[in-house]
Amino acid sequence: MADIVAITGLEFMACHGVYESEHHNPQPFIVDIEVEVDTRSAGTSDSLSATISYADLAADARAVVVDGERVDLIETLAEKIAERVLVRDPLSVTVTVHKPGAPVQETFADAYVRITRPNPLAQRPSSAQRAVIALGGNIGDAQETLSAAVEDIRALDGLRLLAVSPFIQTKPVLAEGQEAQDDYTNGVVLVETELSPLELLDSLQAIENKHGRVRTERWGARTLDLDIIDYAGVEADHVRLTLPHPRAAKRLFVLEPWVQIEPHATLAGTPISELIRDRRSQA
Repeated sequence: MADIVAITGLEFMACHGVYESEHHNPQPFIVDIEVEVDTRSAGTSDSLSATISYADLAADARAVVVDGERVDLIETLAEKIAERVLVRDPLSVTVTVHKPGAPVQETFADAYVRITRPNPLAQRPSSAQRAVIALGGNIGDAQETLSAAVEDIRALDGLRLLAVSPFIQTKPVLAEGQEAQDDYTNGVVLVETELSPLELLDSLQAIENKHGRVRTERWGARTLDLDIIDYAGVEADHVRLTLPHPRAAKRLFVLEPWVQIEPHATLAGTPISELIRDRRSQA
């Protein structure tokens, strides 16, 4: 059981309901939100950035109930709130929407809907899934670092290394005005894993940290970069992880080593061999 961050009894006046009178006459809606999280990092660091703020949960509820479009059902309100909260990357969220002024003739204590929605990126798969991981670095002996990172990936629990591409040398991708950098060494590995996407991400970031990765500048030089390019074809856009990788289809330094170990692979439904031809034709 994970830790819980919650805020309950959020009261808003809004116009939601099936009946015409409810479209024009505000009535109270009360919202409770619970998120499953791991609070150990926040507890030891005393940093708000390491957890999910209940103030943000309250803002998510207000954005739906007060600032969002009118809906007929409190089921819809609950679903919309859950969708917003899941972007904050909890393990799961439980939303309860109460409608104490519901148009019911009988005397009643409360009327509510409660839903629980898991974060799909935090759920372990029922069977091992294939994932594609890109490796890169341009500080120090990059080839030695990438080779060591491959062995670190191989050693992860809940993961089996299937293939490792040859390493290639590539020019850095720089933002306008960014200082010149050394060339990169790049490669790709295929794995089969029982880890959830977020567990895999956490494991890869731990490997990056082990090899001295410092995140101070976007597209900056780095000792090691490990990116999840694809995870079983999952499509997701969350605060920590977008799948498939949003820029991989335009990166020859990902596609070219990948095609050497998986010639018939696809990315978001397009053969990577076709993506390579398109990128080369634009060069």
